[in-house]
Amino acid sequence: MNAPTNQTTAGHQGQEAQRKGRLAQWEDARGFGWVQAEGLRIFAHIRDFERGQPRPVAGDEVTFTTGVDVQGRACAKRVRLVRTTGRIGVGAWLLLAALLVLPLFSTEYLPLPKWEVPTVMAVASAVAWICYRSDKRRAESRQWRIKEARLHLIELLGGWPGAFLAQRRFRHKTRKVSFQFIFISIVILHQLVAVDVILGHALSRRVLRELSEVLEKKVPSGSPRS
Repeated sequence: MNAPTNQTTAGHQGQEAQRKGRLAQWEDARGFGWVQAEGLRIFAHIRDFERGQPRPVAGDEVTFTTGVDVQGRACAKRVRLVRTTGRIGVGAWLLLAALLVLPLFSTEYLPLPKWEVPTVMAVASAVAWICYRSDKRRAESRQWRIKEARLHLIELLGGWPGAFLAQRRFRHKTRKVSFQFIFISIVILHQLVAVDVILGHALSRRVLRELSEVLEKKVPSGSPRS
């Protein structure tokens, strides 16, 4: 009599398929939240997420199986992040606004229409956003990736604001130190160029003057030529 029961139970467990859902709520400080799936809200704890994944946030798409916790309540088990999304917080928007002040203000000192630089930055930022989103999806599906040099080139050409937002929205390229170093260097470079334009190219002239002095010291003007 026990054999059919065990077979039935084993068959039921074997049919336990991965379900798809979305993190409707997540309390990161407390390590738990709720998955919304098929009209139901199911409890999920951080210990039931697969290891090696980013920290979950509300809005992430997940796959999971249903189970019960130690108190007999329904909960999500073997939770795996399928697609991760992040929030662009108020602090990020304020920081971006602060970083845009100098580049946009510098357009007052350029011999160009005032709309030209913001338009170029907006178009490049849209391209950066699309590339980051595509690269994130390729990473999740283990397809060929967009080269980092190409992402940095788009940032250098004015798309760094879009890249700044995309990194936070898609939680992509934020933990790779070497990538972030180059990205931050590009943002700083744009700030320095803006300051140089506002000061009438005083910074670039000083750098060129000091560079020429260094070269003159290394190669004295009176030294014989070979």
